[in-house]
Amino acid sequence: MVTQVVSAIAALIAGPLADRGVEPGMMSGKPLSQLFSPAFGTGTGAGMALLYVLCALIMMLVGISGCFIPQLKAIEASEPH
Repeated sequence: MVTQVVSAIAALIAGPLADRGVEPGMMSGKPLSQLFSPAFGTGTGAGMALLYVLCALIMMLVGISGCFIPQLKAIEASEPH
């Protein structure tokens, strides 16, 4: 249930963030485009590409950080193989 609620909230945030945030920010001459245009360009869809890559990197960091949480290691160790 928690996962479904968080997924719904994420979807509601992603649309406005893309339409009003990163997509206009990646147009020529904008601050985001100056940083990321060599990798993503400045045309239509560049903001979505940036958002997609940033979300993937954050998800990767969350997964890797789980390896360093002792409580998660304890759960794995207590399960029968």
